[in-house]
Amino acid sequence: MLISLSFVSAYYGGGYFSDPIYGFGRGMEQVIRFVEVTFGPFFEVILGGYRDFLFERIMFLFIVLAVVYMITSKMDIFKENELVIWTVTIAISLLSIRFLNDEIIKTMVLPYNVLGVSISAILPLIIYFTFVQSFHESSTLRKTLWLFFMVAFIGIWGVRYSELGDLSWIYFFTAVAALIFLLADGTIQNAIMKQRRARLNIHNKAQDIAEVRKELRLLRENAQDYLPEHFKQIEKDKMKLLERLEKSKY
Repeated sequence: MLISLSFVSAYYGGGYFSDPIYGFGRGMEQVIRFVEVTFGPFFEVILGGYRDFLFERIMFLFIVLAVVYMITSKMDIFKENELVIWTVTIAISLLSIRFLNDEIIKTMVLPYNVLGVSISAILPLIIYFTFVQSFHESSTLRKTLWLFFMVAFIGIWGVRYSELGDLSWIYFFTAVAALIFLLADGTIQNAIMKQRRARLNIHNKAQDIAEVRKELRLLRENAQDYLPEHFKQIEKDKMKLLERLEKSKY
């Protein structure tokens, strides 16, 4: 009982100063409330009095503003007058958003939901692919890692299905992609090795060309040390070699 009384006393008696984190949180709530009360009615008026999906409407308004401004600012007829540009931009943007009903807003938001869910599924797949391929010495380990990834994303698909509905199928197809990577592990490794060899060959080709050009430059700088006929023959051979290197495909 004494402990409870002490806790209550400290909580109410100390106020915000006894717990800075709690005080900061309460302060942020007040700031957010102030912004909502102050600017909420303004946006409701300019956006047609809609209260539902107000945040989404404001975000779409900003997007349309940016796009319309970018287009009008590049048009010759508006270029010289910034006031006209902003007038046209604001008018078009408000007309574009003001008369959208809730169903249209839901439809407009859907692609962004798909984008968010897709990124949350595909980005880990890309990172995980790079991680798995770093174990280039063990095919068994790579396949085991892909199996774990596939099981994890099938689990996410099952858990998120009730929340996301059809969108959750993105996680299922990500698991399918992991299965494809598992089955095609040998082909992927061969492609990676071929790409590495190609990069190495390109590097070697560049070094060989640089070396021949250096030899050709030194030859011309010391032309007086050779007989004219001998110099011309060596120069001709170097030029032919350089030409073959530049045209070769490693």
